[in-house]
Amino acid sequence: MGLSSAEHPLLARYAEVRSEVSAQYGPDSQAVVFILYEELLSLRTVLAQDRSNRRIAERVRDVSVEIQRRYDIGGMVDKGRHHRLISDRPVLIEYDRAVFDRMYGNLRRACAVRPVHVTGAAVAFEALQAGPTHIYVVDDSYRLLVWPEPFTLAEMVFGRTPDRRVDGTRVVHPMLVPERLRVRAAGELSIVGGPDDCMVIANMKSGHFRPPPSCADVLRDVLRGVFPLTDEDIDVFTVPQPRA
Repeated sequence: MGLSSAEHPLLARYAEVRSEVSAQYGPDSQAVVFILYEELLSLRTVLAQDRSNRRIAERVRDVSVEIQRRYDIGGMVDKGRHHRLISDRPVLIEYDRAVFDRMYGNLRRACAVRPVHVTGAAVAFEALQAGPTHIYVVDDSYRLLVWPEPFTLAEMVFGRTPDRRVDGTRVVHPMLVPERLRVRAAGELSIVGGPDDCMVIANMKSGHFRPPPSCADVLRDVLRGVFPLTDEDIDVFTVPQPRA
C-alpha cells in the first residue's frame, strides 16, 4: 500500500529527498543510507509519541529493511585484525592487549569521561542524549556500557574521522572495556522517546571488535532487559564480516 503526502507530510518530504539523493549519488550509496537513517530516527521519534500511527509504523519497518539490505551489500573492508573470537556460542570477542596498550592506553588514562553502565531506562535518558548516536558495548558480563558523549549522524553512517576527539581523546570501542577487552556485542546506538516509552536504533559497526551478525541477538536480549521495549521497538543492523 502506497504512502502519499496527504497521509503524512514527513513521509512525503523524505521520499522527495531520498529520490533526489538517489538520482545524484546512486540508490545504494552511503548518501542514501544517511537519509534513510535520518528518516528512521525521525519516524521512530514520531512513533514513540503516537504508537497508533499505522502509516508511520509501516514505513519504519520498510526503512529498516532498506537499511539492512544496504549494509549487507556494503560490508566492511578488512584493514588488519587485532581481535579474536574466543567463543561463538555465546559470542565472546577479545581485543589484543598489546595493541590496545600501545595505541590507546595513554589516551584512555588521559580522558576524564567514562562509559555509562546503563541499568535501566531512567539511567539511559539521564546520562545520554536522546536522538544522537553513542558508541556502546555489551561486555563479557552482559553489561550495556555506553559512551555518554554523542557523535553526529554523519559520523555514524560515513565513519568517525581519525581526528575526532571527545574531551581531547579519540574514543574507540576497546576503551569502554579497558580491563578485560572482551565484548559480546559492539557498535553504535540511538535512543528516542522517553524513559516510560522508548525505542532504540543500533548497529554492529565496530572496526575493532568486528562483531558477527549473531551478536544482534545478544544485544536485543540486553536491550529488552534494560528498557521497556518489545521487539518492534528495536532496530539492530548487522554488518557482514570483513572482506579481504
